[in-house]
Amino acid sequence: MNEQIAQALAQLRDIHEPAIPAYWPIPIGWWILTVSLIAAIACLILWWRRRNTEDQPYRSIRETAYQLRELYQHGRLSQYEYVDAANRLYKHLLINVESVPGSTKADGLPWLSMLADRFKDDAFISGAGKCLGTVRYLPVGFYDNQLDELIERTLCVVRHPTRRVRAT
Repeated sequence: MNEQIAQALAQLRDIHEPAIPAYWPIPIGWWILTVSLIAAIACLILWWRRRNTEDQPYRSIRETAYQLRELYQHGRLSQYEYVDAANRLYKHLLINVESVPGSTKADGLPWLSMLADRFKDDAFISGAGKCLGTVRYLPVGFYDNQLDELIERTLCVVRHPTRRVRAT
């Protein structure tokens, strides 16, 4: 019996463990995964840069609106200067940033209607926003105390029209 076991063991001596797979060259699956990850990261970086480039004018308008409100609340701007500066910001938004047709020559009620359409807020036509129209050029000054709230609701949170506002 020992002879049979010895012969069987002798036959097994030729059998060895398989060699550990080499780390190089890397199998094709790892190459595909690496290229896919690099492409995804590059696309993400390009998307992020384009988004920041598109959002930059809106960010600038928001910052300027906050600065205007701050100056007005601390008494460094008169009511007329505040209304005029806010109106210039609205003009900059609709003319230079968003290129709304007809906004370059709009004034009075058409201008206020454009603002109401852009911000989906009727306060431009029937509320505090009226002082942004031709009413501000009347000899008797017109100022609505709710204009500050209107600017806070519109200019201080302005975003690209296609971008959704995050719920907070």
